[in-house]
Amino acid sequence: MDKIKEKLEKLRIESETHAGRAEKAEAEVKQLKDELAKKDTEVQNLNNKVTLLQMDLDRSEKRVEEVKLKKSEGDKEDSLVESLQRKVKMLEEQLEDKERSWRESTDKARNVELQAEQHERKAKQLDQERAELEKRLEDMTGKYNNVKAELESTLKGLEDL
Repeated sequence: MDKIKEKLEKLRIESETHAGRAEKAEAEVKQLKDELAKKDTEVQNLNNKVTLLQMDLDRSEKRVEEVKLKKSEGDKEDSLVESLQRKVKMLEEQLEDKERSWRESTDKARNVELQAEQHERKAKQLDQERAELEKRLEDMTGKYNNVKAELESTLKGLEDL
């Protein structure tokens, strides 16, 4: 009987341990999802910046074309063309930097999403283990109650003798 109690206690402790692990995994999943949401927001912000920089680049390129036309007509706007070309080059470099940053953020977001999926799978597995342990606990409790009833019946039979 003490062995049964010990086994039941071990099963209860295992069940609590697995439940704690499952809660921890769920908390990690939640945290990773929050990080993923932050990264998605960051990616969206970077996309907006890239769009704005692309628009700036387009406007600058148009201005460069206009300046080139004026120059061909004889206007002396060489310094403006040079400054616009420098600005275009600078904007192109900024665009490249932003695109690189966007790609890195996207990769990080993908990694976070993969980790979240792994943690979700692990949480499901732990839930299944917990369910199995609970079923085993119920089975053991039923067996214990049957043995206890049988023992009481035997003791009662002995008392009647």
